[in-house]
Amino acid sequence: MAELEMADPERAALDLLLQGFKVSRMLRLVADLGIADRIGPDGRVALNELAAACGVRPKPLMRVLQALASFGVFGVAADDSIAHTPRSKLLRTDAPNSLHHTARFLTARGSWRAWEELDAAMTGGVPHEVAWGQGRFAYLREHPEEARLFDAMMANYPDNRHAAFAAAYDFSGVRLICDVGGGNGAALRHILTRFPTPRGVVLDLEDVVRSVQPEELMGGRITVQAGSAFDGVPAGADVYMLIRVLHDWRDEDCVRILRACRAAMAPEALLLLGEQILEPDPARGRQASYLVDAQMMAMFGSARERTADEFRGLLAEAGFALRRVVPTVSPVSIVEATPV
Repeated sequence: MAELEMADPERAALDLLLQGFKVSRMLRLVADLGIADRIGPDGRVALNELAAACGVRPKPLMRVLQALASFGVFGVAADDSIAHTPRSKLLRTDAPNSLHHTARFLTARGSWRAWEELDAAMTGGVPHEVAWGQGRFAYLREHPEEARLFDAMMANYPDNRHAAFAAAYDFSGVRLICDVGGGNGAALRHILTRFPTPRGVVLDLEDVVRSVQPEELMGGRITVQAGSAFDGVPAGADVYMLIRVLHDWRDEDCVRILRACRAAMAPEALLLLGEQILEPDPARGRQASYLVDAQMMAMFGSARERTADEFRGLLAEAGFALRRVVPTVSPVSIVEATPV
């Protein structure tokens, strides 16, 4: 087998890609079991002890851990003890920007079944709607555990977007920031921690803002408001932010959201979009960006990642001028726009 792989490395590489779903599903399994948290960062745990703590059988667990170890996730010793590797440490819930929540969410039932119906997108359908008979956001409202897992994944996303967003832009002269679709307020907390002057308001759906804990409101500097951007956006803010919101929507809906922001904004207010800028040439782009784009297609149909020119067109249709694109240390850039 090794000789065949060396003779045709492209075939071996493609074969691993074809089997990638197995790796994703096993990563979700060990995240659901909390395996990474059960092993100290520099410790080692016997397989039988680990299995007993998880309430599972040792032999099947070992087979999963061996498979993941072949990809550098966990280390398996000859005495059947399990230790961490740099990759498996990222699955610990106390790791900065933990991938624990991502491992659990991406192959959770809502997403997993939608991907089974990906073919529907080729003829104009929405895979998630074919799989579940309802839209993505309606599904999450009816499955609050997955919805809260989504919030946790966004707050700990591996691209460290919120910290990068806060570090790349000067909010020092800002009085009030409105984070439209701001989830649990993670982005605002990063910004307000760096800048002592601004206050913030999070606008999101009722079930989302209801889950925000009192200790996350930074002593009253953050307030929450239940509602949909389609129904209107709070007026009076100096800066309106939409971080990874527009990629969830088709062009027509993006324009509706942007126009709602435009209607709430004073002439001197600013709009900041936090989005990945898709490289038109895949040979030059980031693989992860195109995978996110495919995820948007599976979940929402026409929703997608966009190029800089596509954002410029959406903004112009909604009454904005794109002023500049500010790169960050994460893949998410800041698109700054002004009302016209």
